[in-house]
Amino acid sequence: MELTDIETGTRLELEPEYYTGGVKKPIYVSSFEQAEGRDIALIAAPISEGRLVPLEKGSTYNICFLNKEGKLLNLYKFRAVVRERMVIDNLHLLLIEKLGEIVKIQRRSFFRLDCYVDVRYRVVRSFGDGDDSDSPFRKTITSDLSGGGIRLLIDERLEPGTYLECELLTEGDRKIRFYGKVVRFEYTGTGGKYRYAAGVAYVDIDEREREEVIKYIFKEQRKLLKKDWNR
Repeated sequence: MELTDIETGTRLELEPEYYTGGVKKPIYVSSFEQAEGRDIALIAAPISEGRLVPLEKGSTYNICFLNKEGKLLNLYKFRAVVRERMVIDNLHLLLIEKLGEIVKIQRRSFFRLDCYVDVRYRVVRSFGDGDDSDSPFRKTITSDLSGGGIRLLIDERLEPGTYLECELLTEGDRKIRFYGKVVRFEYTGTGGKYRYAAGVAYVDIDEREREEVIKYIFKEQRKLLKKDWNR
């Protein structure tokens, strides 16, 4: 994978390599404009809440992007340094230099999308456990979604290690079925119906279903990027 293989308009996520502004590193959203050589490219200056984010010259970032290859969406990552900030035809751009190679990273690390999606779930003793097939499903929503798992907002305690059977309802009432395992559990601090949150990792999901999740994330992120640029 080279910079010249990245299509114009591809969504990029930039994570600062060095950050002292808080506990959690920010993620800046940009888009690829064009390659200017083997290691040089122009990208759009990031926008957050309708405002340009002034990235400093000399600052270094880890940049992630999705690339469609056949029927699959693969995730790639590379390091880059900001060399120049410029304005061309009223477009605010960054000239970046790639540091090292572009590498494909494991599929479980796909982009995370903050979103509320309807989901049904029920506790099972282990994934694929037919003995629990008559247990009722409970309805709730997600607070985020990725190719590796979901974050459920719930009103009951679920211990880490608990197995769940889930049905995720995306556009057009499309059902995505999978078995998951609770890997994190926390109190949201909000009280009420969604006072708990459970991080659930996929442990048994058809790869075609996972692709549907990733395609949904990819499409929604493109919508968000377009909305930011139209503000």
